[in-house]
Amino acid sequence: MPNSLRFPSPDRKQHVVLHYLGETGSGSGYYSLSIDKNPLIFADRIFGKVCLWSPESRYISVQEWRETNEGIPTLSCLLLIIDPTARRECIIASVNTGKSEIRPQAFTQDSLMYTVIYEGQFGTTKNFESKFHQLDGWRAIK
Repeated sequence: MPNSLRFPSPDRKQHVVLHYLGETGSGSGYYSLSIDKNPLIFADRIFGKVCLWSPESRYISVQEWRETNEGIPTLSCLLLIIDPTARRECIIASVNTGKSEIRPQAFTQDSLMYTVIYEGQFGTTKNFESKFHQLDGWRAIK
């Protein structure tokens, strides 16, 4: 497993770095997150290995995990959108089961397209669109 994964912005002026921390019971790696070598704003938080920049290099979408509980699958996965310029973030969606995952797919004009994968005996995949500019749940990143 690599020690870190680097995701440069499309304009190559910023970087997201995911630093490997460990593995859950289901074999998924989890990471700390830093943007441009500033890990403190996301201290004590853990992330999946998925990262997507918007085409204009303004927004980042990542998975955040609420628990890792060594030896058992993750119980809660959030999809975040981060605006590093304005130092704010917003939860786009969440799933509360160890058998589901949220993945960002693409940014459009004012929307984030994402997929929720429900695993299990009758697993399904559903695609969603979030007009993130219209969300009222934005909060400052400390």
